[in-house]
Amino acid sequence: MNITITVVQNSPEFGQPEKNRAEIARSVLGQSDPSADLIVLPELFASGYQFDSRAEVEDLAEPEDGPTFRFLSDLSDRTGAVIVGGLPIRRSGGVSNGALAVYGKTLLASYDKIHLFDEEREFFLEGVRPLPVVATPFGPLGLMICFDWLFPEALRSLALSGALVVAHPSNWVLPFGPQGMILRSVENRVFTVTANRVGREERGGRAPLTFIGQSQIIGPRGDIIVRAPSDAPALLRARIDPEEARSKKVASRSDFFEQRRPELYLSLLP
Repeated sequence: MNITITVVQNSPEFGQPEKNRAEIARSVLGQSDPSADLIVLPELFASGYQFDSRAEVEDLAEPEDGPTFRFLSDLSDRTGAVIVGGLPIRRSGGVSNGALAVYGKTLLASYDKIHLFDEEREFFLEGVRPLPVVATPFGPLGLMICFDWLFPEALRSLALSGALVVAHPSNWVLPFGPQGMILRSVENRVFTVTANRVGREERGGRAPLTFIGQSQIIGPRGDIIVRAPSDAPALLRARIDPEEARSKKVASRSDFFEQRRPELYLSLLP
């Protein structure tokens, strides 16, 4: 079954969530055919990334059923897509760097990033729940956020749980992310859909951050199906068949999931 995936690469204005959401809606709905099966938006796509204080984080945080959920739900209704996007989620005791997967009026998943990057550790709660895999009309969908990719166990856990496609909202600043995700796709034989942002943020006397764009869809054999530029907003669309990620064989007698030897990977044991 072939499906259509849309990836949004934006350049949000910090602290202007309504404006940023409206720009994404115009971009997606302004296509000649906005319908899709999956739409992936970046990490913190409406708030911006470089926070200056915990008070600022609290001010921009939302409950799971807040304005961003309603925005994603409306966009899902208008496109027919499962939509994944990142936002600061208000939790008991603080705020997480989270992502929602929404289909129509249904919240399919709410994920709190478990591997926080650099200054995120100053502002966000670390996630304590496993990375989710959810049922969708096109098959099992996994979720992870940005820096999670650098931990091989993260995407492997999603693949072992049956994910055929992994949605990956990101705010990449490290230059090796786009190429690194090729390996992650190959070693797990899954499609990965990374939605990154562009632009620059320099706030509160902190070191400037330049976001590298290059949102992309990578196939289970490492093919770059589509990739955005590094310096401009973009809207990507591609057709894929998730079933191509079902087989983990690299040769007739070599299925690298069946041949795993976890009992011998001693350093990975708790």
